[in-house]
Amino acid sequence: MKLVAFRVQNYKKIQDTGWVSVRDLTCFVGKNEAGKSALFRGLSKLNPSDGERYDGLKEFPRRRYTDEFQKQDWPVASGRFELDDIDRKKLAEICSALADVKQVTCTRHYSWELSVEFEPAPPTSVLTRTEFKTAIGEIRQTLSDLTAPEGKGDALGAIKNTLLQTLYQLENQQSSTRPDEVVPKAEVERLVHTIATQSNEQWQKKLLQDISKKAQSLLERASFGYELAQAKQWVENNLPKFIYFDRYDVIDSAVHLPTFVQQLNQNPTAPRVRTTRCLFEHVGLDVEELAALGKKHQPGQQMDSQTIEKIRRYVDERAIKLSSASNAMTTKFQDWWEQRRHKFRYQADGDFFRIWVSDDLDPSEIELDQRSLGMQYFFSFFTVFLVEAKGAHQKAILLLDEPGLHMHGTAQAKVVKFLEKLSQENQTMYTTHSPFMIDADHLERVRIVYEAEDGTTKVSEDIWPRDKDALFPLQAGLGYQLVQSLFISKRQLIVEGITDYWILKAFDQLLRQRGESALRDDVVIVPSAGLSKLFPLASMLIGHDVEVVALLDGDEPGRKEGKKLTENLFAGETGRCLFIGDFLPEKPYAELEDIFPEEVYLEAVREAYNIDQLTFDEDIETTDGVVNKVKALFEYKGLGRFEKWRPAAVLRDWIMDGSEKIPTDVFRIASNLFEEINRAFLNP
Repeated sequence: MKLVAFRVQNYKKIQDTGWVSVRDLTCFVGKNEAGKSALFRGLSKLNPSDGERYDGLKEFPRRRYTDEFQKQDWPVASGRFELDDIDRKKLAEICSALADVKQVTCTRHYSWELSVEFEPAPPTSVLTRTEFKTAIGEIRQTLSDLTAPEGKGDALGAIKNTLLQTLYQLENQQSSTRPDEVVPKAEVERLVHTIATQSNEQWQKKLLQDISKKAQSLLERASFGYELAQAKQWVENNLPKFIYFDRYDVIDSAVHLPTFVQQLNQNPTAPRVRTTRCLFEHVGLDVEELAALGKKHQPGQQMDSQTIEKIRRYVDERAIKLSSASNAMTTKFQDWWEQRRHKFRYQADGDFFRIWVSDDLDPSEIELDQRSLGMQYFFSFFTVFLVEAKGAHQKAILLLDEPGLHMHGTAQAKVVKFLEKLSQENQTMYTTHSPFMIDADHLERVRIVYEAEDGTTKVSEDIWPRDKDALFPLQAGLGYQLVQSLFISKRQLIVEGITDYWILKAFDQLLRQRGESALRDDVVIVPSAGLSKLFPLASMLIGHDVEVVALLDGDEPGRKEGKKLTENLFAGETGRCLFIGDFLPEKPYAELEDIFPEEVYLEAVREAYNIDQLTFDEDIETTDGVVNKVKALFEYKGLGRFEKWRPAAVLRDWIMDGSEKIPTDVFRIASNLFEEINRAFLNP
């Protein structure tokens, strides 16, 4: 069975999430206190690997507890599971009416009752107490209306008395139980058997024919109810286990055995007790036996030779098991933990069990709790996973709360890759508020967990909520992915803004089609989103061995930034920082829009803003730069805020279309510009 969707209701601050679809690997993103942990813990108890049940006093929504909790058995976690061919075949063997079933929906309640629904629903319905009671009344009425053939009055009277006695007894049984309860097959079989014993002769069979048919029909429904109950039990028995793990379930590096034995007996499902228990199961040691040995083996204690030999053998066996388990964990851990190559050593010394860790950079052994929190988390999770995801728990569903929380960003990205590998065998879900735990190439995996206006937890998979804090990890993850893509090309031309990018890309494509000088094939144009961000962007690219050339406006801010780049990043190489104004001698202040004649640019503005008449006044003519002139004109005429991207989009389209509105001289300037940019890159 594979989980395809789930729903959590009536749990802590969760009113109702609605159905949330899941994949092999699903990421739940949200800010702190949004309800991510509650979501996972509530879902995990649908079929928990640790055996912990719901506690209504602590987990039912607090503000509703007094007025509502006792009114009904509230549903909590529901899972919709897709059946594979083996599952479907098994269900059909148990109950033939379920041959067409493709999905099952399971819901766990606070009472721990598990309801199971099949999809599509079977064509036959079960027989309830209410329906059986009604049918008994109808059979009794039919029986009372029967008339005996001539000479058979006394015999029919005896038959009626026998049947009526059975009917009354069955009717009383229906009244003492829940109306919607399914009638056990044995009760209907009793009715059918009683009718059969009273139908020995031909006249009896004929007289009781209708009653017999009705009873057989009831038996078929009761039999279906029995088979359906068996099928539901099979589903419950084969429901995947949910392994929930949060960052607090870490293993202590030094376990005091007598204390742990006491904790294990008192509260075996406590988080730390659970993980430590899994550790001992993985090691293959009996913790009570280990603790008992510590009491027997005390320094200076007098023992006979037989006892000494027995203890020595046990100590040897214990040492061999610990060494074997240490080596096994070291090998398995190295398969997926890529930060360092760690080596584990388990040690039992008197009343204490210890875990020592060394690595390939430092062979010194250090206690587990002195390693990084991220390393402790994954060692503890991996131990629990090794134990709880085997045997009856195979194909368990993993619910990981904030994995990699204490790890560096690049390490978190590697954790996601590990989870991808893990999800091939075990369906995996994890929560995070870190952008590094989000794979921007797989946003279909992301579900947003956020707090609604009423304070309850909601989950969105298709509509992003307005909660900026909830969306921040996703937005940051997308930004990080975008930045990472910058390092793919090793030659990049940085420009000031997106409009520069549009116009240059349009010129490059058209000139390339015409066979004229265009930008070299291995150069990528990157807009810096403003002059203030240009230097940090160039510095980051150069730090990743990217060859950078900058194309800047010829105005004072542009030339000042160019000087800063040349002196601090380009090692004094002036040819790697180019200025638009140097290609237009009469316009040393020029930005890219100034390579177009003013009338052409004004026409683009008129088209972008749907303005019929637009000309520069004498006062505006003295302003440097066509963009600055249009800004001043808009302000003077009260036309609102001028946005230069709008005419830039028009110019881009004209260039791409090869419009005659763009003069030939403009293409010549663009071609000269590309030739100079190509020469600015150092390597051929």
